[in-house]
Amino acid sequence: MLFSCTKETVDNIGRDAALNIIVTGNWEKATRTISGNENPDLNITEELLAEDETINFDKDGKAYVRKEGNDVRTYDYEMPSAKEMKFDGLTYAIQETIVQSISTLTLVNHTGPIRTEIVFKRKR
Repeated sequence: MLFSCTKETVDNIGRDAALNIIVTGNWEKATRTISGNENPDLNITEELLAEDETINFDKDGKAYVRKEGNDVRTYDYEMPSAKEMKFDGLTYAIQETIVQSISTLTLVNHTGPIRTEIVFKRKR
């Protein structure tokens, strides 16, 4: 019964459900946008994946970028809760309720005036 579970247990169930959705399948697009820098040259939008690459989050704490089935590079990640992900050294807030949104994953980090957003998408 969920009513008798502690808040920590319920949070872990939510995290585990969100993690299962994130690790299932391929993400075909990943766009990082950095904004809020005083120097406009540092405000960028970049694709983290080439057209023929995908990224897969595995439960081993690595996100594998793959091209034609072969690993190209990896990113470290961790998901301490259903609303937070540490990705490539930064802690991000997850914008979606993951259990509802399986085709888009939006991560946002605010460090002072600097906002970093990564949007992962998969085909519907």
